[in-house]
Amino acid sequence: MIQAEDPDFIFYCGGSMKGDKRTAEYEAARRFHSKPDTGSPAIQQEIIQDTEYLQQFLLALADTQKTIYAVPGYNDAPESLYFKTIYNYAHIYPNLQPAHEMMHREDEFMVAGFGGDMTLSDDNREFVLQYSRTWVEFALRRLEFFPGEKILLFHSPPVCRLDVSDGEHCGVLLINELIERVAPKLVMCGRAKSGQGTVKLGGSVVVNPGPFFEGHYAIIDYPSLEVQFKNIKSL
Repeated sequence: MIQAEDPDFIFYCGGSMKGDKRTAEYEAARRFHSKPDTGSPAIQQEIIQDTEYLQQFLLALADTQKTIYAVPGYNDAPESLYFKTIYNYAHIYPNLQPAHEMMHREDEFMVAGFGGDMTLSDDNREFVLQYSRTWVEFALRRLEFFPGEKILLFHSPPVCRLDVSDGEHCGVLLINELIERVAPKLVMCGRAKSGQGTVKLGGSVVVNPGPFFEGHYAIIDYPSLEVQFKNIKSL
C-alpha cells in the first residue's frame, strides 16, 4: 500500500491492540459496580499477546520511512504499556511521531491529537483508555492559540453521521466543541466501524477512513482536501 500510494504523511487513529478480555472485564465491573480483576491470568496473557501485536504494528509503520502521526485507541491499554512501547520505538525511528496530547509543527500545518474515548467524568488507563472531559480540555488547552492551519487526530469521532459503529453512535460532543473553538482545517477520526466518509463541520473537513483491520484507508490531498477511500484488497 505504501509503495503504491507513496504518501507524504501517515495518520493513524488508533486501535492496534485487541483488548477484548480487558474491555469485557471493565464493562462487566461497571455494570455490577465492582472493581475489575487486574490479576486475571487470562487478562495478563492477553496483555502479553497485545504487546506483541503493538510492537509488530509500530515496527511495520516505522519501516515505511514515512512520517507517521499516531494516537492510541480505546483498547490500547494499559496506557503505561502503550506509551512505553511507542516512545521506545520513536526513539529508534524518528519518523514515528506519537501525537496523543502532543503538538507537532510541519511546514504547512500543525498536527495535534488525542486518542482513546472521552467521557464526562470517567477516567480509566488500565483496562481501556478513557479520559474525562476535564483531562481532555486541560491537555488540549493550547490548541486555539497555535497560529496557522491545524490538523487534528482523534480516535473517537465527533457527533455526526460518521460516528456509527455496530449500529450505535459513539460520537463525542466534546470533539464538536473543540472543532468549533479551534477551527482546524482537517480532522481525522476512527473507532466508528460503519462511519466511513467525510463531513464538514463549520469550516473543518472531518474524515473517517473506515476500519484498517478490514483494509480500509483514505488518501487525502492537501491543501485541496479531496478524499479518496480505498481498500488494500483492491491493490
